[in-house]
Amino acid sequence: MSTDTWLPNLFILGVPKAGTTSLHDWLVAHPDVKGPISKEASFFIDPESHVFRPDFNMGLGLELYRSEFVEGGARVILDATPTYIFQRTALEHIPTLPSHPRCLVLVRDPAEQIFSLYRYFRDNWNDVPPDMSFDAFIRACEARSHDFGGNELLTNALENADYVRHLRPWRAALGPDRLMVRSLDEMRADPRAFTISVAQWIGVDPGFFESFTFARENETFQPFFRGLQRLNIAVRGYLPKGAAYTMARKIYRKMNLKRQAVAPEEAAVLEKLRAQFEQANAELARDYGVDVTSWQPRGKPHSRKIAS
Repeated sequence: MSTDTWLPNLFILGVPKAGTTSLHDWLVAHPDVKGPISKEASFFIDPESHVFRPDFNMGLGLELYRSEFVEGGARVILDATPTYIFQRTALEHIPTLPSHPRCLVLVRDPAEQIFSLYRYFRDNWNDVPPDMSFDAFIRACEARSHDFGGNELLTNALENADYVRHLRPWRAALGPDRLMVRSLDEMRADPRAFTISVAQWIGVDPGFFESFTFARENETFQPFFRGLQRLNIAVRGYLPKGAAYTMARKIYRKMNLKRQAVAPEEAAVLEKLRAQFEQANAELARDYGVDVTSWQPRGKPHSRKIAS
């Protein structure tokens, strides 16, 4: 892969809650891969997005982007911003960058991706009301009756989970050789083989990952005490990052966060969503070779755990 000294030549475009943080962390552990100072540079973001940064965006010129990257010493320079796939600005500028970047998209069962978004922004932020059920959330998305604090990932959750509608313009702009579409299911089933195949595609030594430990990051948990979680949300952005922050984060997660099983009423909504996306998933399988077998409706709803 070629690079224009500092410009990324690899982008993880999307999608949110589909394993992009884990894949980013695994790749940047490789000595020939470097990422930006922030994991999600969020430079090619549309002005109306809730993650748009007025002081750091493409409208201010590409040279500003350079401040996120340390030059030299890497074959692959990575920007993993999983909202890029939905951004007009990203689609307009990324395919024509002089670094001629390759772009990777991770997808996930749309029903589970929407459910994970719902839980994440309900339990880790304040964008979904804590008393809003999953069914009520879906109905609010369908009716456009809630703005979720201006978070368009939530208001557009159903449209965004129709992955093919977003992938088609990217493939047209990049060409098939510069776009890779893979699934979270595949990554979870064999993270080593998955990451080795990505390393081969981007042109770095895959042998690095033969003995690598594949930790998972950015999982979604439910708080035991919501008041304590609200305090955590309020102060964590002001805390200096580093070893002490990482240790405090681990301790807090053990104290106040837990995995949550899927309730029967939530399982029923998931089944309805799987039926709703069945045709779109079939198109994804046909056009991009993604195995969607496990995404199909499963008959009578049943309670089970979903890893967020």
